[in-house]
Amino acid sequence: MKNENNSMNYKIAMAGAFSALSIILSFTPLGYIQLGNAIQITLMHIPVILATLLAGLIPGLATGFVFGVSSLVKNLMLGAAASPFFMNPLVSVLPRLLFPVAVWAIFTLLNFIPHMPKFISVAFSAALGTFVHTVLVMGAIFILFGDKLLLMVLGAIEKIGISTENISGFKAFAAIIATTMITNGIFEVICAVVLSCAVLGSVYVAGSRKSKISKFEE
Repeated sequence: MKNENNSMNYKIAMAGAFSALSIILSFTPLGYIQLGNAIQITLMHIPVILATLLAGLIPGLATGFVFGVSSLVKNLMLGAAASPFFMNPLVSVLPRLLFPVAVWAIFTLLNFIPHMPKFISVAFSAALGTFVHTVLVMGAIFILFGDKLLLMVLGAIEKIGISTENISGFKAFAAIIATTMITNGIFEVICAVVLSCAVLGSVYVAGSRKSKISKFEE
């Protein structure tokens, strides 16, 4: 019972801490890294990844929900200056609730592989989780606002060498995802991998030292 209580307290603490971090990143410039004039990298999905990897699916879902609601509230507060896409909870909230499931599933499956180094599991989970987040968000926008989204990114699609003549359906969505990954997505994946490995690496090292100290005291 004591171990169960400790585990529950840990999960609640992790969900609370990363949810608070998610709110801070959503409402301040700390949630973005600006590279030049054209590329803006978001860090706001990373607390969801960390909560999922450190504490499990439920804390990840809780943090994802807070991330999504924060995004929705921020865009509603901005009014005309906001992105019209993210005023819809199917775009701002739903994908943020779904992508921690992918992070958790990938991490869980990788941990079933014998002798899989932990940092490899973390890196792959963070990278693929970031990609899934991008696909889910852009997919929701494409389903709800396909024509408007396509008009906004036609120039960017042509710049990476994809013809936009008669582009529609799955080809249009694939072109949008490719453009997003080339312009922003790759950098977001790198940031997610580096930060996730750094944070979880520190936690694992601290846990290992604590375990050794406990054994020594016994």
